[in-house]
Amino acid sequence: MCPVASKSAHQLAFILDVNFNHPYRQSSIDNMVRNGTPLPAKLAGPPLSDREAIADACYRAFASIDHASEELLESSATPDIYTDIAFKACDGYEELKNKVWINVAERVDTVHYLSNVRVSVDTETTARVTFNAQAVHCPVGKGYEPDSTKFTTGAFYACDAVKVDDLWKLKTMKSTHIWSTGDPSIMKPPGSE
Repeated sequence: MCPVASKSAHQLAFILDVNFNHPYRQSSIDNMVRNGTPLPAKLAGPPLSDREAIADACYRAFASIDHASEELLESSATPDIYTDIAFKACDGYEELKNKVWINVAERVDTVHYLSNVRVSVDTETTARVTFNAQAVHCPVGKGYEPDSTKFTTGAFYACDAVKVDDLWKLKTMKSTHIWSTGDPSIMKPPGSE
């Protein structure tokens, strides 16, 4: 039996309080959440296959939000990228960055889980990719608060990718959001209705 599963609710509350609410531990958690260091866009080691590199463009796009890394965002998207994600359309990298990425990456702690990634390499420089994504959102620094507001979504994505020099990037990203739970208001920029 899992040691945690055998604990009573009171024992677990004590363990969580000791582990997560200690000032030193809370500082470590805050740093872990905001300062996680993602791997660079170009990975060390043997080159990725085209399929792996195309999937990696998707991973970089979402890791850019989770780690607030503009370097990863830029490495994953073409300058003329078109996105239609969560009912918001953006035309071009700058619009995507300014309308969506800055709002989410700077105001919300996120974790995105990508699964069922399928890649069709259509030519030497073009490809299509589909995947499922689950995203958990929480106001910055509030993730470990017992009653913190969260917003979680599930979506299907369909993307087009192109090879730019030696790096695959996303040219289009379209989502079909299937479900959500929690408070969507945490996603709205300050001052918006």
